Amino acid sequence: MSTDEETTVREAIARAAQMQKGLQQHLEDLLARVPPSPCEEEIYEKGLSYDFPTEVRSCLECILEDWMRPTVQDLEKLSVFQPSQRLAH
Repeated sequence: MSTDEETTVREAIARAAQMQKGLQQHLEDLLARVPPSPCEEEIYEKGLSYDFPTEVRSCLECILEDWMRPTVQDLEKLSVFQPSQRLAH
């Protein structure tokens, strides 16, 4: 791959990281708009069925923690990757 091609790919990866950051921020803002259910602690403690706020908050928190934040970090690292490096996943 030529240097010009590498630069083009790096720039595209950096743009993808920015797009992912935008989606991440959108989901974080959405999460902030959903207040915890008054029953949330009881739901967790007793293993009850989730109500709507608990399900939304739980799902968004998992998406953000398990997928969004690591994806942004990996894309940012990849956009500046040097051949002498090895990215840890």
